[in-house]
Amino acid sequence: MKHHFSITPRIIAHFGEDLIKNESIAILELVKNSYDACATECNVDFYSENRQLKKLTISDNGFGMNADVIKNVWLVIGTDYKKNTQMSQCGRFPLGEKGVGRLGVHKLGKKITLYSKRSDYKEVELSIDWTELESAKNISDFNVSVVENDIHKFYKNGITGTTIIIEELKSKWDRRQIRQVYRNLLSLNSPFADKNDSFAVNITSNENLFEGLPNLQDIVENGGLYFGSSVLKGNKIQEFKYEFRPWSSLDKIQKRIVKTTNLNEEELYLKGLKEEEGRKRPVEYEIDLDEFKIGEVRFDIIIFEKDAAIFNFVNTEKRSINEYLAENGGIRVYRDNVRVYDYGERDNDWLGIDLKRVSRVGGNVSNNIVLGYVRLKRSESIGLREKTNREGFIEDENYNAFVDAISYVLNIFVRERNVDKARLTTLYKTHKVAEPVLSDLEEVVKIVNERVEKEEDRKEILRYLSRINDQYREVKEVLIKSANAGLNLSVVIHEIEKLVTALLGHAKKGEKEQIIDISERLEKIVRGYTAMIRKSAIGEKMLSGIVQIAVENYDFRFSDHHISVYHNYKDSQLKGFLAEAESISVLTNLLDNSIFWLCYARKEDRKISIYITDQINGYNSIVVSDNGPGFNIGTDVAVQPFISGKPHNLGMGLGLHIANEMMNAMKGKLMFLDEYDIELPKYAKDNKINKAIIALCFPKEKT
Repeated sequence: MKHHFSITPRIIAHFGEDLIKNESIAILELVKNSYDACATECNVDFYSENRQLKKLTISDNGFGMNADVIKNVWLVIGTDYKKNTQMSQCGRFPLGEKGVGRLGVHKLGKKITLYSKRSDYKEVELSIDWTELESAKNISDFNVSVVENDIHKFYKNGITGTTIIIEELKSKWDRRQIRQVYRNLLSLNSPFADKNDSFAVNITSNENLFEGLPNLQDIVENGGLYFGSSVLKGNKIQEFKYEFRPWSSLDKIQKRIVKTTNLNEEELYLKGLKEEEGRKRPVEYEIDLDEFKIGEVRFDIIIFEKDAAIFNFVNTEKRSINEYLAENGGIRVYRDNVRVYDYGERDNDWLGIDLKRVSRVGGNVSNNIVLGYVRLKRSESIGLREKTNREGFIEDENYNAFVDAISYVLNIFVRERNVDKARLTTLYKTHKVAEPVLSDLEEVVKIVNERVEKEEDRKEILRYLSRINDQYREVKEVLIKSANAGLNLSVVIHEIEKLVTALLGHAKKGEKEQIIDISERLEKIVRGYTAMIRKSAIGEKMLSGIVQIAVENYDFRFSDHHISVYHNYKDSQLKGFLAEAESISVLTNLLDNSIFWLCYARKEDRKISIYITDQINGYNSIVVSDNGPGFNIGTDVAVQPFISGKPHNLGMGLGLHIANEMMNAMKGKLMFLDEYDIELPKYAKDNKINKAIIALCFPKEKT
């Protein structure tokens, strides 16, 4: 004799308790059902009496349900209705799963009333009293009434949607729970709602239970600091806008805007990096979105600030900002207003944003402070093919070009953000930029002198502080020299490698004259680098000697990159108080920057000027300029650490910072000039070598 299982109604309660952890998740699942129903708006209303929650209403304007759907889907526990639906009618991927939304109502309250209206069908009304269901012996003994209303109560004039009213709440909600639900629901809203498939969650209460909590507009306007928008088309950035919008509480700093016209022409062309066989380093390539069948791309971004000292100035509730970013941080992709999963999800760092942050300290952002939106047109982006599971694009050559294009523009946004972050850091001393240890020591000395009464104790403490001061200065000097040597070492080794390779080629051919010539070049480079790293004291030295060694060090690089170098060092007798090794290092650092930008800008006629002059009061100077694109970041922040204008994160942002530190250590200055600050030599004016002008200023007299 065969038997079969029977189920008691209490099993539904167990399902609800096991699958839904708390009331907040229960409401969240019901709201997700609204999203899955293609609603553009979902309203969650909290009704309370004397601040005690009594009733919840969740309503939407989705496509609704008719009587058949309610009977055969909504009332069937464990249906795979959504699982078998990869995409909804409006092109959305389902958020709700396992049918837990309907179990959520059991979690929340004992009594529910549901109204739903589907197009071309009557409004349906369903009522459930869970206490009656639980008292039934078998689930089949309990009948749920599903009524089609001839006179519609909620949905009139062709309006569709679903409304769920939950009463006789099972648990007592405290203020903390209610406000947490608010924050969770807020995470479902998008700051780009006007641009994507627009799903807004509106949260209301009759007794203002959410007083002091921000809405999404508050989070964006009072939490976001850096805003960017761009349009990419063909091989160029067609439109670009970056805006720094300081909060009203940040009253020491002004708004800053960068537009398309503020970028140099070369920078507007889209570029990426790719590996090539036989190459040690990735090579740059031009990206034409039309060539890769990607079409027009719109990319918008909001970057927040989580630096504790700056974040303290935020004008809205901090917890809501943190939780919203934790849930929504990242850059998402939409095609014809349909979300392409799973770009922008927590575990998908598709642009390598977090990886770059780990590999490069100080200059990058992270996914948890970024809200980004990338919009594609399906008709134009046929080169991007979606995977069969509908979770992302097939990672082929076209996809790589798409990622590189977005990364390229993102780097420009981040660069501009870093400029304003440095300004904030300076003004609000989030990381005391200038000599943080020494400034703190000075403050300690001041306090000791003021507050330590016993002279003997005061002197002893001050002796310790003096030693610490001297030792710190020594350590810092060593570290700066080491860091600069490291930066130059990579260049020197690269040059030596190239020369040795050429030397080998000539040796195999028995070309005696070429062998001698390259050997002499190699000897000069090695000798010049030795001069850079050996210990040197500050003394009065000829500036021409510094320039000569630097030019000899870079002679092969200048030749290799077809750069004409103009100088006057052979005719100069000017001296300055300097340390030879450090001065050579600083000058070669500037020359390296000039070479990079001349090559990057693809200048056909590349020129560098090295001009020794006494025009700057109190100093004799070596002035370096070129005919490249000029500075793409403000010179006021160019010496800040980890701020680089180089594309593709190729620069650490340390070169000019270290150069500035070394000049300060020599009691000199690193000065950024324009062509009107000094009289450039005739050869520089005639050849228009008047961009990226930097002066190394050495004291004329011992200080």
